Amino acid sequence: MSTSRTPAVLFDLDGTLLDPAGAITDGISDAIAAHGFDRPEPDTLRKFVGPSTDESLTAYTDIPPEFHRDILATYRGGYLERARKSSMLYPGVMDLLRDLAELPVVVGLATQKPLPTTEFLLRDFGLVEYFDVVSGSRDELKPETMDLPADKAGVIDRAFRLIEDRAVRDPSLGVVDPERTVMVGDREYDVAGALAHGIDCIGVSWGFASGTELADAGAVSIVDDIMGLRTVMAREAGLEDLIGPA
Repeated sequence: MSTSRTPAVLFDLDGTLLDPAGAITDGISDAIAAHGFDRPEPDTLRKFVGPSTDESLTAYTDIPPEFHRDILATYRGGYLERARKSSMLYPGVMDLLRDLAELPVVVGLATQKPLPTTEFLLRDFGLVEYFDVVSGSRDELKPETMDLPADKAGVIDRAFRLIEDRAVRDPSLGVVDPERTVMVGDREYDVAGALAHGIDCIGVSWGFASGTELADAGAVSIVDDIMGLRTVMAREAGLEDLIGPA
């Protein structure tokens, strides 16, 4: 079996690779209103991008828990159509993923978006081939997914376990080097989840963090564009080839 040490990059999805462009915030607002509750303020709705929707309903609204499941069902029922119509990849993301595919690096997705929805969007946006592993969260409305994690640390842990399983099947992948492994995300949850596993998180400013959220959470660096992300990834994961032209 190979004993080589391989760098790894884990990406968040919404607010990092994919701009939801209102599919999440407008969808949640409409679902809440449909069940007779006041729409949250825009700043509050932005906080829904990142954590699970059920967690956000608890943390950011005073809607009684007994209504959460129905609101989730209404939201999820219209989400995929909204996402397909309005969501888009952030500029430079596709070129970055294509370049990573040419390098000796394990690329994973670690998102708190429910796994079935995540897999649909990856297929819809033509991204499946760029990820060695995909780790998403449980969908509270689908019992068959309840063995999946709900929190970011759990999602990242599952990503690492999937990488280990893949390496068993394909020893040429080598062993992931934690010193050259990074998480890339746009919220404090991404940073906290990464730090729980002893890896650094690169924060991206184009997502949904507010103010100094990423810095306060402990992001190793915060970047403002894809070129900045390439530069920091090259430094943190030893992927110098990423600094060249996209």
